[in-house]
Amino acid sequence: MASMKKKIYIFGCIMWDIIGKPSEVIQKGKDCPGFINERPGGVAFNVALGLSKELEKSGFKLSLVSAIGKNDKTRIIQTILRENNISSKYLIIKGTQNDKYLSIETKNGEIFGSINCTNNFLSNQVDIIKHFSSICAAHKKDNHKAIFVFDGNCTREFLDFVKREADEKIFTKYFIPANFSKLMQFKNDAIYFKGFNLFINLKEANILLGSRKLTSSEHASKAIFKKIKTENCLTVVTDGPNVACGVNNEGVTKIRPKFINSNISRLGAGDAFFAYFLSNIELNPKVSLEKSLNFANKKIQQYLKAND
Repeated sequence: MASMKKKIYIFGCIMWDIIGKPSEVIQKGKDCPGFINERPGGVAFNVALGLSKELEKSGFKLSLVSAIGKNDKTRIIQTILRENNISSKYLIIKGTQNDKYLSIETKNGEIFGSINCTNNFLSNQVDIIKHFSSICAAHKKDNHKAIFVFDGNCTREFLDFVKREADEKIFTKYFIPANFSKLMQFKNDAIYFKGFNLFINLKEANILLGSRKLTSSEHASKAIFKKIKTENCLTVVTDGPNVACGVNNEGVTKIRPKFINSNISRLGAGDAFFAYFLSNIELNPKVSLEKSLNFANKKIQQYLKAND
């Protein structure tokens, strides 16, 4: 391959986020005053942006593999990608509509309810798979390692293809769901993700395990890791402001996030946490799981304060 930079490919949705935040307590059927903000988002986009800020000058090349429509938002998205050195070589532009995420938050920044529309990304799965196939072929030809990150909008059909084509010796695979409802097709099927590194929350972990009984991230991460264990994989289960737990072959690590005593929006915080975690692992290959989780925990506090 022409470039010897280590390559990270992020597969998933680019959303146009529309976030409503009331200035008073919101209730069903109540018309509240407040603020409405719009911006590019989505798990894949947020992760790519977070990685770019940490890995910009460190010998990595980031590519976002997704689909968007051609409209007045397209140039905004492309400009942000370009300014953050995120390659749009594999960005499919078809139709006129972007995928969208509509969220209403509570006064203290938590999600009251949300709707997501991923029609554009899903309707272009054939082209996404073609891009993935060509990327795999190039890396296999030169035996050049790469990292794949998949968000929960990737279909099971696509992930079936990934499992067949992406050998663990060359490709390190991470799966981070967009939300727990996207995981219902994998209910009680955690073993499906053998060979992947999983970064999920407690509710998502219970779906993969077919259980509603696990109430701690430690028990959930241990149970999932047992099912997907390989030589190099890891599992991280988060639980909001409660303990986050990571498990790999070296052991179990638990951290407790600092309490957030403000009304800042939590939207995108989980994506940023993962990006900080992955960037620290890649910049420090011999670093322990504990240090990477603590690094991400420290950085996410700075991220939230900066967005306050």
